[in-house]
Amino acid sequence: MAAIMEDSLPTEGQGAKIILGEPVQKGYFYGYEGIVLHEEGGEQAIMILETPFWGRILFINGTAQFTSRDEFIYHEALVHIPIQAFPEGKVKRVLICGGGDFGAAREVLKYPEVEEVLIADIDPRVPRVVKEFFPELLPENPDDPRLKLLTVDAFKLVEDLVSQGQTFDLVIIDSTDPDISTSDFTLELSHSLFSEDFHRLLLKLAPGGAIVQQAATPFTMKNILEGSYKVFTNVYSKGEVFCYRASIPSFGGDNAYVLRFPGGDPGEPRKKSVPATKYYTHEVHRASFALPKFWLTEVLNRNA
Repeated sequence: MAAIMEDSLPTEGQGAKIILGEPVQKGYFYGYEGIVLHEEGGEQAIMILETPFWGRILFINGTAQFTSRDEFIYHEALVHIPIQAFPEGKVKRVLICGGGDFGAAREVLKYPEVEEVLIADIDPRVPRVVKEFFPELLPENPDDPRLKLLTVDAFKLVEDLVSQGQTFDLVIIDSTDPDISTSDFTLELSHSLFSEDFHRLLLKLAPGGAIVQQAATPFTMKNILEGSYKVFTNVYSKGEVFCYRASIPSFGGDNAYVLRFPGGDPGEPRKKSVPATKYYTHEVHRASFALPKFWLTEVLNRNA
């Protein structure tokens, strides 16, 4: 006769084991099972979950930012596509707004032509927890003298840089998604980085440079791509505004990137060589600009 009762589950490691549901759409959740390695509140709620499949996941305000299994796809698409669209030797100064996880900086610093990289992240805890729990996101040389990390509001920093007359060749906006709220309450610290005011400052900061911004997954968050693309076409010349994509498994599908590129067609890579990557190739570069028809009919063509 089979036993009716059973022993309790054993402790699997330090930290509480939980099942977490991340709301994506009405009646649709991403589900995770794992051990909580780290958690803290504050202006941004931060949690790190260790899972059997995705590895470690960084959550900010309850939303997964990246996983250790597939973060390279997001970061390589964000960085290599705009840089590879430039001719050799044209990208010397790079500003990363957000990006305190170092993933974008790791990819930028693979190019010897880059002389300076500034990371402007408002939350000093993000770099700290990444150094402890996600060391693979750090640059090959964590002490690379070209890299400078600033704990500052990127909007305020850009205002100051513009007032000083400084310019950059590439600006990367690597932030959390903006707030989509029916009230005046703003949760995400990155909200201002999606505004026209911010991009008008960037136009002065990078008058001849490229500006790229992640714009979420349009299949479930159409309004973020819609809003971002509208801001870009309102601020920059329409012939300089492009959109590309990368399929990121942990995001549930294609992630959108909006790009201002004033130097011709960014869909064709101009550099002869590619640094060490796991996702990016010149073939992937070209394919990234082939967009689903419904992106065009429902969002991009309506806001062109």
